Amino acid sequence: MSWVVRAPDRPLERTEKKTYTRVRRVLWDYEPLRASHAEIFIDVEGDLVRLRGRVRTLPQKLIASGIVARMPEVGGVTNELIADPDVVRAVADALAQDERTAAYVLRVDARHGVVSLRGEVPSQAVQDAAMATAASVPLVATVRNLTTIGGEPRAAVSLHRPAEAADGVENAALQDEHQLQQADGVDDSAPRDEHEAQQADSEASA
Repeated sequence: MSWVVRAPDRPLERTEKKTYTRVRRVLWDYEPLRASHAEIFIDVEGDLVRLRGRVRTLPQKLIASGIVARMPEVGGVTNELIADPDVVRAVADALAQDERTAAYVLRVDARHGVVSLRGEVPSQAVQDAAMATAASVPLVATVRNLTTIGGEPRAAVSLHRPAEAADGVENAALQDEHQLQQADGVDDSAPRDEHEAQQADSEASA
């Protein structure tokens, strides 16, 4: 695959054509993007530019948007580029949340949205489940099955999303802290009035 910039989806006004041509040139001059055989769509409406398509890395995604945003004729940039690490993360999360596949170690690779699954699974059913789960991820273009069948089946399990796990840890920590305060005789749910606290301190010192 060579470096590709797709033609606009609609006829452009004269100033929009100039902007499109300059944006295309700026992206072409960014050598890492050109060398990675990226596929990019450039949409121009007035002085607004939208970048779509696929790039290999997250830095390429961010830098492409940044160099276009610095162009004086560009009023704003919408970055809808999809980087391969975004695809890998989304597929890995989906496999970890599916109880049919979460118990198995599957390696996920992606190149321009084409996902490859590698690893060992115990049956055709698990292999089919992994393929279906990966293919259901919106960021995925297509899936290649490079898994092998072998080994023993494992108990079905699904992992919590990282955010849910973090919330659970935080709630448990708060509960433990409250229990410790109760054990120490501290009642943070009913603080004393400041005047009553001062009076109690005076009586104690007397």
